[in-house]
Amino acid sequence: YQYSLPFFVGLFLSAIDKAEKSDDLEQRIIILNDTFRYTLYCNICRSLFEKHKTLFSFLLCMRGLLAAEEEEFADYRFLLTGGVSLEDPP
Repeated sequence: YQYSLPFFVGLFLSAIDKAEKSDDLEQRIIILNDTFRYTLYCNICRSLFEKHKTLFSFLLCMRGLLAAEEEEFADYRFLLTGGVSLEDPP
């Protein structure tokens, strides 16, 4: 799967148009992020095979949580590797 920068720019501009307006800057940024994430999810999922949609949902969710510092990277790595250390192979 490959997507171009113009594709993402188009999604972002679409999210700006669709997002609820707010005079409060912090609230506006939260609304824009949520709207863009939802628009991105819907558009990407249209082109994914059904078996890949769950993985994409997981990755999008985890990256959002990591960016917001609501999840620790060690937990993310544990979920990806199943607790197997990649640094000290058996």
